[in-house]
Amino acid sequence: MAAENRTLPVNKVVIHPVVLFNVVDNYERRDDNNKRVIGTLLGRYDKGTVIISESFAVPHQETDEEVSMDMEYASRIGELQKKVNTNLYTVGWYSSGIIINEHSSLIHAFYKCQCPTPVHLTIDTQLKDQKMKINTHITLPIGVKRGAEGSIFTPVPYTVLGSEAEQVSLKFFHGLKGNKKSPNFNDREQLVSSCNDMLSQINLVLGHVKRVLSGAVPADKELGRQLMEVVQSVPNLDRDTTTNMLNSHMQDLLAVEYLTYLTRQQLAISARINQIL
Repeated sequence: MAAENRTLPVNKVVIHPVVLFNVVDNYERRDDNNKRVIGTLLGRYDKGTVIISESFAVPHQETDEEVSMDMEYASRIGELQKKVNTNLYTVGWYSSGIIINEHSSLIHAFYKCQCPTPVHLTIDTQLKDQKMKINTHITLPIGVKRGAEGSIFTPVPYTVLGSEAEQVSLKFFHGLKGNKKSPNFNDREQLVSSCNDMLSQINLVLGHVKRVLSGAVPADKELGRQLMEVVQSVPNLDRDTTTNMLNSHMQDLLAVEYLTYLTRQQLAISARINQIL
């Protein structure tokens, strides 16, 4: 994505579900002295739309009188994320809770140095209204000519949109709703369940195709084109190639899990050091 597109006005925000999970996880792991948690939002710009796909926590200390955050840590981790994925930019920041105060303005000023129009995402992690309330804001300038100028947080519309992998995870967690039993995280059983769901969907599509061929239902050209695209998108791979791809993917997954563990440990150490200082 071209860098100049980052200067376009922000009209809409798209949030990936993994960002919401990261915020909740950060809030649950927070230090008892912190009333809220904050972090950096990563994503990209697309013609006035900000697509938030990643995030990471930023250590900070906040009281009623003052707020301090580890700006060097935020900048350093943001640069590392940029090296991993060159399509990711710093697009704003998040905080738990829905209250915006004078401390929010100070934090927002830092992120305005990172990107032209940072998005401020607030999430009610305490579920005060029995639901997770989400708000997205940007700041707009206010004031009079040749007079004092300031800025005001203005809400912008948002949507939560997940990728195919995120949809699978959301479906799993949705199935746990109201279930008091411990969730089943057995990899083999989860794979069997996913394969069964895929087979049921394939049978549903085959049944529709047979009814169209028999003349029981009219043909839909748009649906036919979409089915053709799905069939053509399936790669024709032999068994050895598929096995090598799965092994490579497993190694990448283990590396990501290890890096995630190191990042959490670094956050815990940084929080303890801030307490001592």
